[in-house]
Amino acid sequence: MPQDVLATMVTTTSYGTWLPGDLRGYVEDKRILPHEPRLLQYSKQLLSRTPVFFDADEQSQLFEALIAAGDEFGYVVTDVSVDTWHLHWICAHGFDAVATMIGRLKNRMRQRLARGRIWTAGYCHRCLFTDAEIDIARAYILRHHGCRWVAGRCPPAKPGAEGRTR
Repeated sequence: MPQDVLATMVTTTSYGTWLPGDLRGYVEDKRILPHEPRLLQYSKQLLSRTPVFFDADEQSQLFEALIAAGDEFGYVVTDVSVDTWHLHWICAHGFDAVATMIGRLKNRMRQRLARGRIWTAGYCHRCLFTDAEIDIARAYILRHHGCRWVAGRCPPAKPGAEGRTR
């Protein structure tokens, strides 16, 4: 008997910031592939505009829009990291398909910033079936500088993070 999904962890990147051939590797057809300099150069040539990075104000707006959109669609967004070029979040989304949930949330965040295309096509997600898997995903999000929401509340400040915004 299939196990129910408790939540989904999502990673999405801003436009032009993680391209095929990237130094960090890249994902194609659910496979992680190594850096390919010629492919990266070609990918950069295909960009129709400059890559998108989020400043501190935009990061706050993205966070607020994500939480509001979760409420709007009846999702429970429990954990969020918003960095300059990517986001991670954990979301319980009931019976909505993963693609539906992600599309709705990415769209509301894009609408909030009102600066045109901000996302890469697609996303990466992992279905979480147990509390232990949620704890592992939560720990991953907590390690990010842009961590703003853990288990439904602001995380404790990290030592040396006095200037960090949430």
